[in-house]
Amino acid sequence: MNSKRLLLIYNPNSGMKTIAKKLSDIVDVFTKGGYSVTVHPTQRWLDCLETVSENCKGDYDRIVIAGGDGTLNEAVNGFMAADFWGSFGYIPCGSTNDFSKSVGIPTRTLDAAKTALDGVPFVCDLGKLNDRYFTYVAAFGTLAEVSYSTPQNAKNQLGFSAYILEGLASIPSMTSYKLSFESEERSGKGDYILGLILNTVHVGGMKIRGVENIRLDDGQFEVLLIRNPKNTTELNHIISSVMKLDFDNEYMDGFKTSKITLRCQTPIAWTVDGEKGGEFKETTVEVREKSLRVLVKEKDKRKQ
Repeated sequence: MNSKRLLLIYNPNSGMKTIAKKLSDIVDVFTKGGYSVTVHPTQRWLDCLETVSENCKGDYDRIVIAGGDGTLNEAVNGFMAADFWGSFGYIPCGSTNDFSKSVGIPTRTLDAAKTALDGVPFVCDLGKLNDRYFTYVAAFGTLAEVSYSTPQNAKNQLGFSAYILEGLASIPSMTSYKLSFESEERSGKGDYILGLILNTVHVGGMKIRGVENIRLDDGQFEVLLIRNPKNTTELNHIISSVMKLDFDNEYMDGFKTSKITLRCQTPIAWTVDGEKGGEFKETTVEVREKSLRVLVKEKDKRKQ
């Protein structure tokens, strides 16, 4: 009889619902690995958060999360609510899986399950937007929908630039925010249409190319704020800058920081890890340095 206990929390609705087809094989991997497995399919929004918070310091020797970036976001908030600093496994099965691609977790389901058993801990930073934690991105603007509408051939050729350009194509219907921002590295104000606060090398299913020295454990975010163009000339300048991978100029603010506060007279609508993150007139986003221990393949363990 297996003496170790494993709790598998999975979202049956993530991605193309592929996890249900692989569930028996996943449990078999864990059982052969010496664990007695308890399986919990999430039932509703925040069920993953509550289940993690209630069980991560209980009788289980290993907790494994299976789902997309949104499911992982719930799990991370559950870990933080319980002040849990142990290692956990993650099986990505969402639509974009940006976090797992950034840290080097295998994309094949059973390979990810094996990594959840015998991987090594990668200790990475977390973000916190007001009271909510996130693993890789906080954004405002229409970027939440961009990853699903960007053509695949554009993703392949342009990567992160395609993500931004697709967002810019929605300018006529975009909400702009007259805001001010403050950080130790830079402060400013203006009329902004898009904003990204990143701790990742993948966003919207696309790899970020041309932004050097991105590390997931350096205690800093990559910040990108794009101003609302006043005319076609300014829009063309922004497009040209994005194509050249120049993300810091008179039309956009690009810099690194560990903490930034944004203020706006109207509430800013945020997304965190691709999920709704609330609307706030004042938002503080800060790094919680080296707060997450996720199991990854040793050869893929990265500090990008």
